[in-house]
Amino acid sequence: MVRNTSKITKAAAVSAAALFALTACSGEEADNGGGADGGEEASETITVGIAGEIPYSYLNDEGEPEGATVALAERIFGDMGYEVEAELVDWDNLIPGLNAERFDAISAGMSITPERCEEAAFAEPEIMYTTTLLVEEGNPHGVEDLDDVLEAQEAGEDITLATLTAGIEAGYATDLGLDYDGVGSADEGLKMVQGGRADVFAMTAISLNQMAEDAEGVEVTGPFVQEIDGVLQYGAGSTVFRQDDTETLDEYNEHLAELKSNGELGEIIGEFGFTDAEVPPEDMTAEALCNGDLEALQDIEE
Repeated sequence: MVRNTSKITKAAAVSAAALFALTACSGEEADNGGGADGGEEASETITVGIAGEIPYSYLNDEGEPEGATVALAERIFGDMGYEVEAELVDWDNLIPGLNAERFDAISAGMSITPERCEEAAFAEPEIMYTTTLLVEEGNPHGVEDLDDVLEAQEAGEDITLATLTAGIEAGYATDLGLDYDGVGSADEGLKMVQGGRADVFAMTAISLNQMAEDAEGVEVTGPFVQEIDGVLQYGAGSTVFRQDDTETLDEYNEHLAELKSNGELGEIIGEFGFTDAEVPPEDMTAEALCNGDLEALQDIEE
């Protein structure tokens, strides 16, 4: 099958001894670096799907991929011997595109949920997050979290909530029994509030805070961790792989663990506005989040 993007095909490095043997057999003198031009052997390419969500993964003004998860992908996959390319994809098409082999991994800060773990394999947690609400300037409905939105809807107020269709906030809204409209991108949610087609847009706090800085007529509420059935819904996102790509996932996790233990993870994502509070503890696991086991997160202080 011919693909538009490259499949992960990490080539084995040729040892110095092997180069020597090959040179001896050919009778030719090896040039420095082993390449035809004296340089290093070219890296294999890995293509990641990104979602156009600041500050996780997006295209900058020059059309180049940028963001915290892009920087993390470039660091870890670079250490693994790959050159990283990125493909901008609608959020709803990230996992389907991954499984259709349009790209090799997802680098978009995608939250780890039991439903998604049935479709793809998640690396260990990389970024923790909270939720916030984007509202009309002045917050005319006085909502500070999704419980307030639910209370307003139950009281008969004409209040419209929007979330990313495949975002974790959509899951919160469903569990709470909220009426909401799904949108395909953060920009669409922003435009809905600015245009009066939605009163509230719920998404991760760090993304909405940055979007609101340059947006007219809107503001954001304070960040919060949603509670459902007495359990705080702490969440974390990570890089996503196909379920059969266990070898690459395992190697990726090894490099990620090193960055967590030496503090470099916080430095990499900190360049894009994330803080130490958004670096997951080392004992938080993708397995627990895939199983929906949030008990280990209940002692985290807001």
